[in-house]
Amino acid sequence: MAEVILNDVKKTYPGGFQAVKGVSFAVPDGGMCVLVGPSGCGKSTLLRMVAGLETITGGDVAIGGRRVNDLEPMERDIAMVFQNYALYPHMSVYDNMAYGLRNRKTPEAEIATRVKDAARILELNDEMLARKPRQLSGGQRQRVAMGRAIVRKPSVFLFDEPLSNLDAKLRVQMRVEIRKLQRALKTTAIYVTHDQLEAMTLADMLVVMNAGRMEQAGAPLDVYQRPASVFVASFIGSPPMNFVSGVIESLGVVKLESGETLPYDVNEHIAPVGAKVTVGVRPEIAHVDDNGPLTLPVELIEELGMGRLIHARLGARPFTIAQGPGEARPASASVRASVPPHAVHLFDAGTGLRV
Repeated sequence: MAEVILNDVKKTYPGGFQAVKGVSFAVPDGGMCVLVGPSGCGKSTLLRMVAGLETITGGDVAIGGRRVNDLEPMERDIAMVFQNYALYPHMSVYDNMAYGLRNRKTPEAEIATRVKDAARILELNDEMLARKPRQLSGGQRQRVAMGRAIVRKPSVFLFDEPLSNLDAKLRVQMRVEIRKLQRALKTTAIYVTHDQLEAMTLADMLVVMNAGRMEQAGAPLDVYQRPASVFVASFIGSPPMNFVSGVIESLGVVKLESGETLPYDVNEHIAPVGAKVTVGVRPEIAHVDDNGPLTLPVELIEELGMGRLIHARLGARPFTIAQGPGEARPASASVRASVPPHAVHLFDAGTGLRV
């Protein structure tokens, strides 16, 4: 196991394009760090620099206290699981899992032990070990790819969107298995995904990327509850946060562009009277309240079984309320709603940063 430290890491391609713009964070020994962000934000490039598959044009990467910038991938004591599994189609599952060990001249008896141990952990029986990859389902192929990483006994696992080729049900099952596996092995891991739900459920530490920069890093619940910017607030959470323009009317009160006012927690936000802000409210925190300060014309109600989404409008802006299964479905064309002061998020209207 090993701590992974990135210090002001940059990646600039020929022609001057900056894919990664000075990212710094540390993954503790045995921790699971998830890099999340939209396509093109630099998260996979960052992972490939840790792996040694991309050159580092600025800053340092250290694994287990050792600077690895100039080391070849095989010298970094890492194992990578790719999106497309990267299995050899002409080899059996057993040989795919054993391939890396044979390249390192590991004795066959030890290879057999390691492969059997990994197969047992991943529930790959002897019949599956004898098959070719084309005879396996997508989920089984991903297990083989993870098995090939496990037998190496690396200091760090690197996962590059490993579940993106699986169907929705299998993705849920596999992410649970990956998390259980990582906790059982206690191996440091960095995991890349564009799926914020996947990121929230897997991570000990969440790193939100945007346009080559790190927008925020921290425990998933901290990032969810105290987003550092409008981007983080909009990207983390499903359904996404509601936003409306506003201005600080008085200490603890924000006036919305629709004319209504909301109280906010003065211990959570510091903003001068008259400051222009973007007000954020999570759909699952807003609730229907006959005495609430917000009046919302209802446009559509989505029944989800485990609850419902009320799609409404606040002035000219869309506004969603998420209801639980025990809450009454609105019976009229509009609803009133309220938001607890501690759940009102304020961001600077110009910079988008939390105030």
